[in-house]
Amino acid sequence: MTQLTINELREKINTGENFVLDLYATWCGPCRMMLANLEVVSEDLKSKSISTYKLDIDSGDDSDRDYIINQLGVRSVPTIKMFKEGKQVFSKAGVMSTNEVLNQVNSVIYG
Repeated sequence: MTQLTINELREKINTGENFVLDLYATWCGPCRMMLANLEVVSEDLKSKSISTYKLDIDSGDDSDRDYIINQLGVRSVPTIKMFKEGKQVFSKAGVMSTNEVLNQVNSVIYG
């Protein structure tokens, strides 16, 4: 799973890439559980040409945090977002199991 900056995230969205994004914080216990689950999921998704990325909400400057809050609508972590063809098609705060993530990918990106 690749770590992104806000600028890299904007580029991925603008190019219309299909991907799963984990927004997390290093101080967050549930975020560590979600990262572990996504590491497993990321291996399954490689065969489907779906990338998985992570973004530390505490990295960057005030404008980056403003983007996370106001443009992405993140209010708590962990938050999982899925993007299809440059549009957000799924968002959920809280820990998801590997099966939940895979089911959502199949539903919202391939469904």
